[in-house]
Amino acid sequence: MSNLLKRAIVASLTEHPDAEAYRRAAFLENPDLLVGDLLQAQTLTKEDFLAADEKGRPFLDTPGAWKNFEKIARIIQLGGQEFTYADFFTQITPGIKRTLLNSAIDNNSTMKIFTAALWKGRFTEMEKLWYALPGNERSKSPEGLVPVALKRELLAAEGKEAPEDRLAKAQLSLTDIRNALVYDSNFYDVNRRLQAAGDYFRKDYVMLPDSDGDTIFARKASFNKFEAILKTMQDHGERFEVSDYLKQLSNRPSLLARAAENGVLGKVFAPAQWVDRLPDMLSLWSNVLDAWKSAMSQNQFDNNYSEAENQTYAKVLAAKTLDGKADFLTPLNASPDEKPVLPLGLKVLWENIDAVRGHLEKRGESLTTTDLRLASGQIGDTCLISAVKFGHFDKVLEIARQSSQPLTLADYLTPDGHGSKLIDILAEKRLLSQVFTVDAWVGQIKDMRALWAVVPATYRKQIDYPKLETAVQQATLKQKANGRKIQPQ
Repeated sequence: MSNLLKRAIVASLTEHPDAEAYRRAAFLENPDLLVGDLLQAQTLTKEDFLAADEKGRPFLDTPGAWKNFEKIARIIQLGGQEFTYADFFTQITPGIKRTLLNSAIDNNSTMKIFTAALWKGRFTEMEKLWYALPGNERSKSPEGLVPVALKRELLAAEGKEAPEDRLAKAQLSLTDIRNALVYDSNFYDVNRRLQAAGDYFRKDYVMLPDSDGDTIFARKASFNKFEAILKTMQDHGERFEVSDYLKQLSNRPSLLARAAENGVLGKVFAPAQWVDRLPDMLSLWSNVLDAWKSAMSQNQFDNNYSEAENQTYAKVLAAKTLDGKADFLTPLNASPDEKPVLPLGLKVLWENIDAVRGHLEKRGESLTTTDLRLASGQIGDTCLISAVKFGHFDKVLEIARQSSQPLTLADYLTPDGHGSKLIDILAEKRLLSQVFTVDAWVGQIKDMRALWAVVPATYRKQIDYPKLETAVQQATLKQKANGRKIQPQ
């Protein structure tokens, strides 16, 4: 279809000021083109309507366009396209920050873009657009909420029931749900009424937005019942997905942000919630801003993640027979999309490391520092770093001595999956006295100095370094005088 005919049709449907001129050019002034277009019988596209005329005036930005918007939307659907959330925020006037949503508001036509025909099968996208409206536009609907009739029809098309309708069966309102987590009596009463109606405290109820786009967790007191809500959801096969924690309507803080501002990130990242979905746990943590980490530090997250990983693979570990050393270094997972998880990298194994070493010794085998340098888990820590985080640096040193493979400068400078060096982790755990010993650095004073140079100043009081360096120098001289090399411990 030629541009002339398309413009004539679009201009007519939108009641463009120059519609008559477009029709004349298409139907009277170019008969040869008209015949060819009629033979092709192509469809109009969304882009044809979103375009601007030769003077830069958008075809859809007219009162007539909004009067006929339902017809225009239907024509676009017949061509296999839909209006999307993004379309309403696309700049339609060249050089001017004016969107299709601006045009709808200015032409008093916002309710025309909230119809079941326009958003069938796309409730979530429609809801997001609804909360992008200015408050005064949303207030045209009762309580500023998505019209219940529209919500009911769209959800029914997706095979779902509107939460408001389910709540009505238990004689509960949105207000009852929003107040349920503030007082114990309210919580127990709402649960009792839901159970009497054969229902439970669903995720749908928890995530119901108010007129501002906030959920019940806008109130700090609501987090007092967070674990109870998780347990109820889990008992009924529901859980919070990463998308639930990150969902934002009308630029209100997400559930994750609310947890951070109320100092309860530990509840969000509780290990039990993330068993068998470790990648999701890491994905959500990647959205935690540095400013929020006063509520939960990187080390605290790593501890929770290790426990979730431990619980995830403990079941796999229990089903396997670990006999020889190779078994402890063989990945428990086989997915190509995941990093290998070794038994030696799990917390449960380090809690029983003495028994493991005793078993291997009977077989004439033993763990070495080389083994500990293997990476394990989605964070990417080495087994050595994981053991330190689990609180077993003393066992690491024993393995290093037994295998005659002392920890090196490179080991201490190896970063964990978040970039923190092993020496930093040890310093935070106040274990520098076990790192900086005479036996460990005799004959290696240059490396010792290099390591000391990277120790954060706030932790240096753990060691009398000048005294240590003097002792190491004396031991090194004695070693040379004896003409033999003392094996570092």
